[in-house]
Amino acid sequence: MQGQHRQSLMFLGDTILLIDGDAHFERRRMESELFDRSALQYYESHSLRPVIDRLMSDIRPDVRGTAHADLVDITRTALYRISANVTGIDGIDEFESTQTFVEWVNLLGEAATVQWSTRPKDVVIAEGLEIRKQFFDRFLGPSIERRRALVADLAAGRVSKADLPRDVLMTLLTKTNGTFDPDMLVREATLYLIASTRTTLHAVPHTFHHLNKWAQDNGRSAESLADTNLLRAASSEALRLHPPSPALVRQAIQDVTLQSGRSFTAGQFVGLLFGPGNKDTSVFGADALEFNPFRALPERVKGWGLSFGGGEHLCIGRSLVTGLASPKPQETTNGTIVSILSRLYERGARPDAASQPERIATSIYDAYVTYPIVLGRPSAN
Repeated sequence: MQGQHRQSLMFLGDTILLIDGDAHFERRRMESELFDRSALQYYESHSLRPVIDRLMSDIRPDVRGTAHADLVDITRTALYRISANVTGIDGIDEFESTQTFVEWVNLLGEAATVQWSTRPKDVVIAEGLEIRKQFFDRFLGPSIERRRALVADLAAGRVSKADLPRDVLMTLLTKTNGTFDPDMLVREATLYLIASTRTTLHAVPHTFHHLNKWAQDNGRSAESLADTNLLRAASSEALRLHPPSPALVRQAIQDVTLQSGRSFTAGQFVGLLFGPGNKDTSVFGADALEFNPFRALPERVKGWGLSFGGGEHLCIGRSLVTGLASPKPQETTNGTIVSILSRLYERGARPDAASQPERIATSIYDAYVTYPIVLGRPSAN
């Protein structure tokens, strides 16, 4: 049985992340079409690349041909459109709306994972509830009502299914004939808003940090770092070393003895620690603590380790982050991490030697809050 900090259940309770058994299987069946190959190709081409292109064009070099930016800010902004499109949030096209949307999703993420916050939890929860109310009034509520109207239009034959948007809100409403619990709809949307941004926002700076040091140590040119195959391997390795969540808490529904011989009694909570598991030398080798994008892996072990969970609760949106490989190049998707970093490396991105990255201080998450970078080839200075 899933376990979760009781205070965060008001944000994520009974979502696909926290339900089990038949209920989980049915929810996953309904939502799985949002992450098939055609959907991923659409998100990447229509929601991610145009935003990255615009961000790149907005970063103007100085007279020496270089520009300063922050990797965390770039990543967060690059993801806003894909987050909105996956979830089904309308009305974010104007600059001010975009900035508000990005800020509120970030704050909702902190409240929904309050168990990892180092700030007073009642303060985090209160802030999150207020932001959720504002977010519902401005973005989520109107988006739900537009989709309820579309469900009615579909039933009346005024629109076809092909005319409907392909997102979480629309999917849940159409597949339940508009009867999906409104409160649950808000919580499920909150989960997807957070999940569609947080892993990438976490992984991009870690991948960038490790890869630049690895390139220096191994005599690799800066230009070679834009290679998508290298970036895909590097991002998996960074996710292994820095899992997006510190642990998964489970509660035993009956007395159980694991294959290892460890026993737990019914009702007991158990923490599955992703960090130590991802650095297990018996699985990942004697150098498991080191960054090695060309690491040899045992059969059936993924490069990112346990960072996306496993079994029936394997992250449903994993391919949005990691991409999907295919023998046919036109069917391959790069995923969010590779898409963002490849464009930055094409622009000559490197750490800003004059400014140090800053780790998050209000949470035990292993994440950066700022990561200053420079764009433009060093030879242009």
